[in-house]
Amino acid sequence: MQIFQFIQAGGFVMWPLLLLCVACVAVIIERLMAFASAKNSPDFVEKTVALTQNGDFEGAQNACESQRGPLAACFRAILHHRDETGAQIERRVEETAQKSWLELEKYLPLLETTATIAPLLGLLGTLVGMIGTFNAIATARSRGNSDAILSGIGEALYATATGITLAVIAFVAYGYFTARLRRLTGEVEHGATRLLNVLGERQKVENDA
Repeated sequence: MQIFQFIQAGGFVMWPLLLLCVACVAVIIERLMAFASAKNSPDFVEKTVALTQNGDFEGAQNACESQRGPLAACFRAILHHRDETGAQIERRVEETAQKSWLELEKYLPLLETTATIAPLLGLLGTLVGMIGTFNAIATARSRGNSDAILSGIGEALYATATGITLAVIAFVAYGYFTARLRRLTGEVEHGATRLLNVLGERQKVENDA
């Protein structure tokens, strides 16, 4: 069956489901690109920490400038405000990280909402289809026509299958992106804490000298 015929057979509920499907696909592709750009090179943390330990702050800042994502942004904030107190630097890092999280969380509520309402739309299509089926049964008793009955059942099944399928896709995508966000949050917290500790040790050595 062609796609248009499938949509038509599912009734009017298929159109909002189709719009949600297109929106979800667009969000998934866009978020995959966003999370890919937020990933840093494997040796980025080690390189930046080593440069900071050696007092090469300019080199460490240059290493951060060549990277994208929340970890590099937090490192840049730490190094740029390294002369401030520890509490002030931590607030700078927190502000920078929150801005990055908002960027990465963008559009994810659409996936969560779709996972919730898609089955409900499918259920609505089922109810509409079954109502049509019962009406067709009443009509068929007097006319002996079973085509309308089969059409109503088909409408119910198409809408339900589409709603559940879309909900599963949206739920899996949402879970995947939120898991990546939690992992990235942990990496940023660990990396920022490590750089702050190294910077604090470096400053302590300079003050003792």
